[in-house]
Amino acid sequence: MIVRTLQIISSIFLILTSSVAMADSDTYNYKQLQAMADNFVNQQIVQPDSGRVEVVANSLDPRMTPKLCAHEPQVDFARNSSLERYTTVEIKCQSQPAWRTYVPVRIYRYKTVWAAATPMQPGHLIAASDLTQVEVDVSQVRANLFEDNQLLIGSRTKRRVAAGKAIEARDTCLVCEGEQVTIVAKSKALKITATGEALADGLQGESVAVKNVRSNKSLEAIVTGLNEVTVNL
Repeated sequence: MIVRTLQIISSIFLILTSSVAMADSDTYNYKQLQAMADNFVNQQIVQPDSGRVEVVANSLDPRMTPKLCAHEPQVDFARNSSLERYTTVEIKCQSQPAWRTYVPVRIYRYKTVWAAATPMQPGHLIAASDLTQVEVDVSQVRANLFEDNQLLIGSRTKRRVAAGKAIEARDTCLVCEGEQVTIVAKSKALKITATGEALADGLQGESVAVKNVRSNKSLEAIVTGLNEVTVNL
């Protein structure tokens, strides 16, 4: 009889203790857990000087039962996760009842580049008014784009470029393969020009191979203007 009474008292005590602990616990629903993951990753991000980074926590199941935790849950990257394009955040409660939740997070990295303001046809000579700035997702870009419009102004398009499309290096050239160029050979006291043929495409400041049409010899020269390359003697 005494043992039975002690068991009942113990059970009542545990129920009361559990009830007090639950009363002192904070509740975290799926939206709060998403926000915790989003805030955590944003705190780890260093915004670049050029461009921006956007963090988006994936939606959790709204049917998720709200979770209780007597202390503030710990938030960190899940094992083998970091600031990559796709990452996972682990949120865990170490007080009883202990639990953990994983929140997938997507990190978008954007940069501003130059694009065609209006449609451009092949052979179009690009002016400043032909250009506009657009924002692109770096992870979706596989080509060389332009953050400096000075590298584009004065060049020619090699193919059609649609309005609003980011201009790629392969779309333009100041010196275009197979076309005639002026070769400028110069020193401090001397300047000589010759006619050549471009053996590759090139933009401002790039090194390209050209052929002197008179001597039929090839050489490397620096693109210094439209259909112009320079060799320093």
